Amino acid sequence: MTMKVACAPCCWGVEQAQLEQNPSWGKILVEAQSAGYQGIELGPVGFFPSETEVLRGALKIRGIQVCAGNLHGEFSNPSKKAEIIETADQVIMQLKAIGVDKLIIMDQANTERDAYIGHGVIAPRLSYKQQQDMIETIAAVASLAKEQELRVLLHPSSGGYVAFSDEIAAVMNHIPANLLGLCLDVGHLYIDGMKPEEYIKRYGNRLEHLHVKDIDGQRLHKSLRDRCGISQAYTLGLTRPLGDGDVHYSEVFQALEDINYDGWIVVEQERPVMQAATVKADLIKSRNYLAGLGV
Repeated sequence: MTMKVACAPCCWGVEQAQLEQNPSWGKILVEAQSAGYQGIELGPVGFFPSETEVLRGALKIRGIQVCAGNLHGEFSNPSKKAEIIETADQVIMQLKAIGVDKLIIMDQANTERDAYIGHGVIAPRLSYKQQQDMIETIAAVASLAKEQELRVLLHPSSGGYVAFSDEIAAVMNHIPANLLGLCLDVGHLYIDGMKPEEYIKRYGNRLEHLHVKDIDGQRLHKSLRDRCGISQAYTLGLTRPLGDGDVHYSEVFQALEDINYDGWIVVEQERPVMQAATVKADLIKSRNYLAGLGV
């Protein structure tokens, strides 16, 4: 397989850019490189330095490539549209300056939907008008990026309003492929009751980036039962190193081979910052697992 392997700051518990307990971005680059990863995602806006030469120099020293930028926001909240577009413009300019051509966008978890992760049948939905407003915001960011020759990829995510099958389809059907691609997250699909291998094949012609995490089935069952929300589920140990959970990765990689996928594979293992002591060991374990699959 010709896929390249990266990791993401969420492996170190970095979900907010300015959290005092965050490890330094330099430490993340050092540990990612020493664990055998070729690439890194930038994580929350503002975590990595905005100074182009500083970031370029650090990446060059470590031999790490930024594979994508990230923009997580309240896309489903129409009042946030102007703020999202303003932030997107800043991120797009930063990515262009360091030679990165992909921006991953995600409707972040919200209070109403967070209690319904994995409960697609009963989870509340946006009205048609609200969904169209969200799609317009996504399309506006994608158009802004396209003007700068960047590609925007939608990331369906547990706890947000693009999580379940019908919601993914609604966005994909309304925004053409020449404007919007797809970043699937195997873990989020599994959490929300979908078979990742089926969605890889279903959206193979739009899949341009892939997130992988393994899921502890018992902890998932408890999280769904208790309606604790995605962040609390991560704190309780929902994610595991690849190969230590219940996701059928042999089927996932067979599906990737079937569609001739040759994009980035990004390892994620979300956890709170205070549990970061085992990050490097877990990253090595996940990297070795992928190597055993020929990646």
